[in-house]
Amino acid sequence: MLIGRIASDIEVRKMEQSGNSVVNITIVTNRKYKNKEGNLVEEAEFHRAVAYGGLADRIGQFLRKGSKIYAEGRLRTRKWEDTSGQTRYSTEIILDNVIFLDPKNFNSAPASNDSSATPAQSSDTSEDEELPF
Repeated sequence: MLIGRIASDIEVRKMEQSGNSVVNITIVTNRKYKNKEGNLVEEAEFHRAVAYGGLADRIGQFLRKGSKIYAEGRLRTRKWEDTSGQTRYSTEIILDNVIFLDPKNFNSAPASNDSSATPAQSSDTSEDEELPF
């Protein structure tokens, strides 16, 4: 489960074999803390995420770079070889549920692969967090 913002533009694609929609997004989360010297430090962490089917279509339709979301999913790590033959690993979140937290996005309704999902409670987003990008 993550709460963060969309870090890049969204492009929904169709898979060649099945024709299902797929979207790859990056979700950025921020962490603020004081270091040993007492200085306020802010860190941004970028998470790769992917959604399929109707969830991908709704994400592409209603979300944009900077949109605030709540995302639920599971982790998937893939192993692959780069062009030089080195083994690489890539971890991404396979999204199962997304709730739009910005009031301008679809009235804060959830987007999920579950068609029986009910609308989410409206959240107070009067204070926008500063985007790290």
